[in-house]
Amino acid sequence: MQPRIVFLVMSAVSKPATVDQLARALAPHTVLVHHDFSQTPDFPLTASNIRFVPDPKRTGWAFFGFVDGIFHSLRHALATLEFDYLQLLSPSCLPIKPIAGFETVASGAAQAHFDCIDLLADADAFMSVGYRAFTPEDSLRHRLARRATNHYYGKSEGRRDEAGIWLRTHGGEGLLSRPAGLLIRALSDPRIGRHLFGDAFRPYYGTAWFGARRSIVEGMVEFFARPGVRPYFSRLRIAEEFLIPTMLMQLVTAKGPMNHMIKTYNGARVGVFGMEDVESLRASTAFFARKFPDDPAAPIRSVVLGEMAAAPAVEESLRVVPLRPHAGVPGRLHPAMARQGGLQVGEAPAFARAGGSGQVLP
Repeated sequence: MQPRIVFLVMSAVSKPATVDQLARALAPHTVLVHHDFSQTPDFPLTASNIRFVPDPKRTGWAFFGFVDGIFHSLRHALATLEFDYLQLLSPSCLPIKPIAGFETVASGAAQAHFDCIDLLADADAFMSVGYRAFTPEDSLRHRLARRATNHYYGKSEGRRDEAGIWLRTHGGEGLLSRPAGLLIRALSDPRIGRHLFGDAFRPYYGTAWFGARRSIVEGMVEFFARPGVRPYFSRLRIAEEFLIPTMLMQLVTAKGPMNHMIKTYNGARVGVFGMEDVESLRASTAFFARKFPDDPAAPIRSVVLGEMAAAPAVEESLRVVPLRPHAGVPGRLHPAMARQGGLQVGEAPAFARAGGSGQVLP
């Protein structure tokens, strides 16, 4: 029996045709699109397996609305869709393996698939991004800690690419490196840094692109609603890189590897796959990759969708053991939900249909 998978796509500025192409590659599974109509008001989609998240949040890079949008979408998925597994994607993602293989993984023993680094146990992570976890972005101590981190690494160009992100390496050699390290170490103490982290709540760092069973998605939504969680993380720079790995490490006892291959970062931004990456994409064990050009006609997209992700012409039937929804999740939608069904294909929120003012409804 085929598992029921929901693909959640966080959309803001990509072309509608790019999202449509991605959705068709993920059929027959549901693609739930959280689209920020304040950034791209005119956004018609035609793929039959797409549903819009109603009342979307304003999103953006390094803006906490992206996190709010994810959890708003997770709550909507839990309330209106029957699914066994949910995978978070961006519009720039594509499947790089046939979807049947991913269905088998989604039905497997792992409760969630993600990668992360223990911030307190990894020296590179601690010194590269620890200041972002321990200090609010708008604070004086954040600015001081960021400057200390730069002093610690000096002119080093060393880096590690891991867990879908990258870290600086080979620091600690300058005259100011020792006091810089002592400052970050002091801020890691919750009594000094005034943060939530410690031995009982260890901070982790990694990419936000996770996949998880329904029961774990429920746990994530409940975790986000805990007192103090949103107020603290909403003040961190690029908070999702700490929040999602940290909460998953609290919730998951059977972890699988991340389902994504991430293109090497170019500065603070993810690089873009091109034709020179075909062989590395073929060799990857991941099921999805990010990021690809925002152009449905790009040659690399044609190769990936036409060859790598295409189902074999003759395919043996796979025995897939379905996951069961978490206890307490209704087997059928509430009649009102069934009638409403969220926003349908090609349908924008009311404010967008009324003229695309760019205002987000509360």
